[in-house]
Amino acid sequence: MILSMFAAVLVIAAAEPTPAQGIKGRELLGIRVGGVLTTGELNSKFGSGSEMEIHFIEGLGTWFGIDIALSSHNLGKSKDRSKNREFTGLDREIELQIYSITAAFLIHGPVRNRFSATMEAGMGLYTINAVIHAGIYEGNITDNQFGLYGGTGLLFRLSRSLYINAVAKYHYIFSGSDKWHTIYFYTGKDKTGIYQIALGIAIFTG
Repeated sequence: MILSMFAAVLVIAAAEPTPAQGIKGRELLGIRVGGVLTTGELNSKFGSGSEMEIHFIEGLGTWFGIDIALSSHNLGKSKDRSKNREFTGLDREIELQIYSITAAFLIHGPVRNRFSATMEAGMGLYTINAVIHAGIYEGNITDNQFGLYGGTGLLFRLSRSLYINAVAKYHYIFSGSDKWHTIYFYTGKDKTGIYQIALGIAIFTG
């Protein structure tokens, strides 16, 4: 799918450029997939993983708006069996997932021909979910934490309404401070940073 999208970009990029548009009074709905990169102790305990995001932009002015995103950051299984035993009391596999809903102020502006760029900063609610595997059964330990994030993106216009969208974000999560908070338990840190890199398709209305 990514190769097909890239080929479409090359074909359309060779065509006559279309003037950039502002976003006032327009809405964007998009979906992106990619990867999540972890840092510090979280990286050594769980590594990095995959990413999926649905996002919505409401244009409030020619060059600014608000961005709301719902994301799934899937980090995979713990690499520390001794911590798994301590966490559950048994030798069970632990898989870590972080779900986030974020809201941000977004700036949008043209770059060149069909390209435009975005910058955004805001805050979010992060649901940290530890999935405990026990044969065919699963258990969950979940805690909700707040965080801040910032990011930048690039939009390539395929038509009046259809865009290819790439984004990079950094999330700074206040990840808890006691043994029932999964990230704190595994890392000993009450703050966590993750990087989100994703590519997808977006549709502008209006």
